[in-house]
Amino acid sequence: MEIIDAYHEYDRFQEIIMIEETLQGQETFKIQLLAHHFDTILSLLPIDNYEQNSVMYNYYRAQGWHDGKRECNRIQEFNDQLITLDGFVPIELIEGFNAIIQICSSALQNGNKLFIVLD
Repeated sequence: MEIIDAYHEYDRFQEIIMIEETLQGQETFKIQLLAHHFDTILSLLPIDNYEQNSVMYNYYRAQGWHDGKRECNRIQEFNDQLITLDGFVPIELIEGFNAIIQICSSALQNGNKLFIVLD
């Protein structure tokens, strides 16, 4: 299993864990990052009328991964939204941003599920 730990410097703070799983439930890829960094990256996306199953809808409603492990049902949409931020992400968020893009791309390429958890 591949692991990217962008959380290692922030041990006492909340973290976001993104997990790629096969359809059989086997974890293949995991990233860990500071919850604040994840929130800040999402806050760079424009305010819009998002679909109820989208990551951004859950972000603005403080639902989804705030209530436990939540499947990202719209991975392609989330990935496409993030790609629009390329070149506009502050340097201190680049490691987390690149990790999120990488896990989204991996889940899409492999036909796997993607989950988000607030820990």
